[in-house]
Amino acid sequence: MTRTKQQSAGFLDILKETISQFNMIQKKEAILIAVSGGPDSVALVRGLLLIKDEYELTFGIAHLNHELRGAESQRDQDFVKNLAQKLNLPFYLETRDIKSWSKEKGLSLEEAGRNARYEFFSQTACSHGFTKIATGHTRDDNAELVLMNLLRGAGLKGLSGIPPQRNNLFIRPMIHITRSQVMDFLDRQNQNFVVDSSNEDPAFLRNKIRNQLLPLLENDYNPEIRDCLNRTSQILSQENLFLEKHTSLAFKDVLKHRKDDLIELMLDQFNELHISMKQRMARKAIFTIKGDLRRITLRHIQDIIHLASTSETGKSLDLPGQIRVLKTRRFLCFRKEAIPLRDLDRSSH
Repeated sequence: MTRTKQQSAGFLDILKETISQFNMIQKKEAILIAVSGGPDSVALVRGLLLIKDEYELTFGIAHLNHELRGAESQRDQDFVKNLAQKLNLPFYLETRDIKSWSKEKGLSLEEAGRNARYEFFSQTACSHGFTKIATGHTRDDNAELVLMNLLRGAGLKGLSGIPPQRNNLFIRPMIHITRSQVMDFLDRQNQNFVVDSSNEDPAFLRNKIRNQLLPLLENDYNPEIRDCLNRTSQILSQENLFLEKHTSLAFKDVLKHRKDDLIELMLDQFNELHISMKQRMARKAIFTIKGDLRRITLRHIQDIIHLASTSETGKSLDLPGQIRVLKTRRFLCFRKEAIPLRDLDRSSH
């Protein structure tokens, strides 16, 4: 083993152990690596290249230019393109005006950027035959997200943090590696990277948590706070998976009718469920016809349960995303309407 390999063994050991633990990669797979140019994604590229021969892997690099930071965004794009050329890897680029797109979609800049990235990565992987998409999320990223979700108010899913893999497509091989281990690895590899200045902008809650709150908690309350948050997220993730499995089984028992835009649950059986299962069942019904749970709050879910158990037959609730929930004599009906609900009401008069 060379000196470089010896010095980076900690990083590589954790990387390989994580890949093995979650069965992330099979031999001879083609992996698209999402690279921003920052230290985490650059370390991911260099780390995966070191296990390339062991798994007989092929790689490509994908970069989305958000056009949010002017010359700095162009600098990042050029850096990633040059890195791909230096490593002789295919390079896939998309440029998108995230600021305009976020306004058009009514999303925050963070949410719009995340949606655009995952859409671009998924389309690129599909078009070019990649079987997995690797992102550079770290143990520190997970701790920050768990704390952020706790401050916002979240259930088990939000407090479960970043899943090591999702939909058998997205993988996070560095999810058990700390940011300090990333920096040490890059230093020993003599690998440079770029720094995103927006990571210091306190306008973003995640940055305030990373740069202000977590250091305060470490210094004044618990020096192991990041480990605690990660441990908690792993426990809650396992609990959530268990409950999701049982929700799916219970959903089949309560489901009476299902179409693309309609879910009908049997009312009496729904009302007999435990409150926790009712909440999960209502979310699952909405997700099934809406495709997401965006703007659906705990208050909406509580109102659905109240509608089912106490309201008169024929009463309904209107939810974000053109979702209407109607109570009939025997069923609790979730429907996604084709037109805005206010227009639907006008047309019925």
